[in-house]
Amino acid sequence: MKKFSTPVWFVLEGRKVILVPTMGSENNWFKDLLKDPRIELGVGNSTVASEATIVRDHYQVEKAIGKLRAKYSSMWSDSYYAKRDVCVEVSM
Repeated sequence: MKKFSTPVWFVLEGRKVILVPTMGSENNWFKDLLKDPRIELGVGNSTVASEATIVRDHYQVEKAIGKLRAKYSSMWSDSYYAKRDVCVEVSM
């Protein structure tokens, strides 16, 4: 498993963390998840290992983007998410 660290915007939905890759399915960390769905999410000194679930349903992707837009409204730019074809769910 290739390991690297990258900051991501996220939203919580129950016990799931929802991630929407910038550049959609063209994003490099997303392409890596397609090869190996194991993922570690970290905040500060805490990390959680899990398995990512790829979501390609247009409605679910748009719903996730709407939640990101609401959470990060002061920093939001639609250009970050011009390709809206996937999102990633990570169970906690």
